[in-house]
Amino acid sequence: MAREARNAIAAGVTVFDPEKGRSSVAPPCAGPGCWAGAPGAFSDGRDSYLVYRMRRPQPARGYELRIGVVREGPRLDTVWSAGKGSFGAESIERCALARVGDRWRLYVSFVRQDDRRWRIGLVEASAVDAFDPANMVVVLDPADLGLAAVKDPWLRRSGEEWLMFVSYGTLPESTATELHATGDALSTGRTLSATGVATSADGRRWTWEGPVLLPSVSGWDAFTARLSTAVRDREDAEVFGPLLQVIRTPDFAAALAEANRTRYGLAAGLISDDQAPYERFRENVR
Repeated sequence: MAREARNAIAAGVTVFDPEKGRSSVAPPCAGPGCWAGAPGAFSDGRDSYLVYRMRRPQPARGYELRIGVVREGPRLDTVWSAGKGSFGAESIERCALARVGDRWRLYVSFVRQDDRRWRIGLVEASAVDAFDPANMVVVLDPADLGLAAVKDPWLRRSGEEWLMFVSYGTLPESTATELHATGDALSTGRTLSATGVATSADGRRWTWEGPVLLPSVSGWDAFTARLSTAVRDREDAEVFGPLLQVIRTPDFAAALAEANRTRYGLAAGLISDDQAPYERFRENVR
């Protein structure tokens, strides 16, 4: 336990005791399917905000989206909320909040009522309490990407570029309408749930780059591989926990150098449509 704590601190992760945790928002009911969660956080250095959704069991599901400002306690004071119907949604899941200059952006993960597919929309406003769902535009649509679903955005700014990590569902060979009959293709067992990334120069128009974390061929993670935590620190520290570090490099040679820089004996793998990188990878990776 002491070793894990030291490694976590070295990697910039604050160690906490979940037994000492307190609820900031109570679930709307008791029992399975009653949640107040799926949070996305934003801080401007002065104030911190949390966007989250309220959920009830079927058929309500994710029925309300809220933004709260973090107070002492910790306590969340709601500054904005909207029901799923105002988004034309059957359900709402994890969303992301950001401010760019004097404009606020809310990236909404939702199932649209008409085709029952997960997608991501964007609403912009002049203030954090002024979002109008009627102005939402879809920025990632599974039909455009050849996917079964795309949801749960997590944003990161890297230099002049925006990164959006998402949970997505692979498209099975048979795309019959029953895939979306429940309004949640990812829970049908007919599609794999993976983590992918999209890039953007302005945060409005996005380019799908593809997978960054895929389910394994077999084992406990053979069905789902989702990003849960990102560590910004680049220190070469061994961390024990469900953590994923994503490092962008200018070319394949730099990627190999980065992989070989670690002091630890870690596993390595490569995803490519080209055979040549595999040979270079096999010969050079340590």
